[in-house]
Amino acid sequence: MIEPIVDLPAGVVGMRAVGQFTVDDYTRMIVPELDHRARSSGDVRLLLHLGPEFTGFGEGAWAELTSELRRMPFDRGALVTDDSQIRHGMRVLRWALRGNVRTFRNREYDDAVAWVAG
Repeated sequence: MIEPIVDLPAGVVGMRAVGQFTVDDYTRMIVPELDHRARSSGDVRLLLHLGPEFTGFGEGAWAELTSELRRMPFDRGALVTDDSQIRHGMRVLRWALRGNVRTFRNREYDDAVAWVAG
């Protein structure tokens, strides 16, 4: 399940995965928020927190997320997770994205918020 993170600086769209991240979560929660932000200001800043409550990606969810990120222009994206495979996957994918993405560990959550709001 994806939950919005509401206590972020203005202009930052934040989502937190609790349990399994599914394609339905992505299409229901993230896509509308990103579309709204792109239409209203053109300035897309996204923080995705895959913290201790995150249990993994459901079937097709990682592919859907990364496919959409490759298509969508954005300013900054911060991925916060202690999962080294996910961090590594995002670092490899970074060259194909149309925005600046950084990965952070859970203990660096506040740094991620500051950077993505930058």
